[in-house]
Amino acid sequence: MRPLWQGISLGVAAYLFFMLATAPAAKILSLAQPEDLRATATGSLWSGQAAQLALPPLQFTDVHWQIRPLMLFAGQLSFVVKGELLGQRVKAHAGVSLLGNPQLSDLRGRITAQDLVNLLGLRQVQPGGMLSFVIADVAWPEAGYPALEGTVYWWPARINAPYTLDLGKMQLDTRIEDGVTRGTLNNEGGALSVQAEVEMHSDGAYRFDANLQQKGDLPQAVSQFLSTFAEFRDGTYRLEWSDTL
Repeated sequence: MRPLWQGISLGVAAYLFFMLATAPAAKILSLAQPEDLRATATGSLWSGQAAQLALPPLQFTDVHWQIRPLMLFAGQLSFVVKGELLGQRVKAHAGVSLLGNPQLSDLRGRITAQDLVNLLGLRQVQPGGMLSFVIADVAWPEAGYPALEGTVYWWPARINAPYTLDLGKMQLDTRIEDGVTRGTLNNEGGALSVQAEVEMHSDGAYRFDANLQQKGDLPQAVSQFLSTFAEFRDGTYRLEWSDTL
């Protein structure tokens, strides 16, 4: 009798999944979406689209998704998601585990440096250039900021206000260690050479340990900051900085 019951159970599970996957996406979102998620969706859970999807402070447009059925065998309900964020294309693998934990990986896209600082509420800073990112994995804590593994490029890396500073091309490489984001920050070109170790915790506490070398003319404000807070030895400024977002 066991093979019969196993076959019946498998058939029922497959039927329920088929019904769920082909159900209207708008209906599923209305039942399951968090209070801070807003979307106007069409299609189904298997394949659909949304003209707008708001997850404050982020506003996505022209969003499309397609289920990744093989990931069900890994215990994940996962989708290929494509859309636009502030006029720039983004793509990711997103979903949830069978235990309800959020999953996000292979996140790729671009955003202007100015748009990023605006999202973070740092309106007193006006950077230039574009940020290109390839985030291989994201680890979600119970509360606070997620940990990230990936690479971010900033080019041309430039500060336009409150002073003008050219940093050439910046590259940030991060990894996840025990739920903490750790990595290295380096640049090529610009008026200031940067080689740094970075660290950020889920509560927003971060650390920045850097070796800085002057390669060109620096704004007076930057020179005064380095003279005040950094140790100068053999042509290199040693700066250790920590704070909380």
